[in-house]
Amino acid sequence: MAIAHVNGINIWYEENGAGDPVIQLHGSGFGHQNFAAATPRLAKHFRVIDFDLRGYGQSDQPIQHYDMEVWADDTAGLMDALSIAKAHIHGTSMGANIAQQFAAKYSDRVDRLILNCGAAKLDAAGILVRKNLIDIAETMGCGSRTLAEMIAFQALSRRFLDSEQGQGAVDAIQDILDRSNRVEIFKRACGAVIDMDLRPLLDKIVAPTLVIGGDQDIMTPWQPGPSGAGQEYLVRHIKGATKYVIKGAGHSTLVDAPEENCRVVIDFLMGKDVANPLSTEGL
Repeated sequence: MAIAHVNGINIWYEENGAGDPVIQLHGSGFGHQNFAAATPRLAKHFRVIDFDLRGYGQSDQPIQHYDMEVWADDTAGLMDALSIAKAHIHGTSMGANIAQQFAAKYSDRVDRLILNCGAAKLDAAGILVRKNLIDIAETMGCGSRTLAEMIAFQALSRRFLDSEQGQGAVDAIQDILDRSNRVEIFKRACGAVIDMDLRPLLDKIVAPTLVIGGDQDIMTPWQPGPSGAGQEYLVRHIKGATKYVIKGAGHSTLVDAPEENCRVVIDFLMGKDVANPLSTEGL
């Protein structure tokens, strides 16, 4: 664990493993713990860098404007601090949205790109979800049980929540949300996702790209409403993108399907064929 001075703030990070570098970008609200199940698996093959984005966890939490470009620029700054010219970029949820911004703006610094449960633009339902999360956080706090339960319902599959592992999921989510967030920044991050429209950037992404997610994802569905641009849109608008659908998994495949998720990610980063035949029509 260490601190890097990046773009005027302190960024907390840690490294595990050796080999080609993999920079991991976490989702809204979750800090580096988002990759708790993935990092030990990936670190057997790669040099894995986890960090808390600006505004989260043990990194500085300035009250400021937040958007995908702010976090993408910090990612580039962290790579500079670590003398990493080029890396694999692995983003989940909001981190997958930041990864799109990064891959478009810093295309020469991306080896391979993984977009896990991301979107280029929310539809009306997705915007309502984020507004609801803002209201709960503002009224009850980021560590509230209600916020944790709402996120657990939206992010995890019903199958997983019914399992023995799922019984402790809400407790874990509540603890992470409480430790990783300030209410004002949580609100601004949700607002950044609401406002984003990354569609114009997608043709600037040239790195080999894996779009991976669960077929039960209701937060960033493969096929959102007409005003949105979900995971299927990413597959169709990023040149040469590879699609992988995890059957029975929800939004947080790193939690409810970590073995399959990580196996596919590792294979993709090693240049293996990982395409699967599952359809997302009607999802």
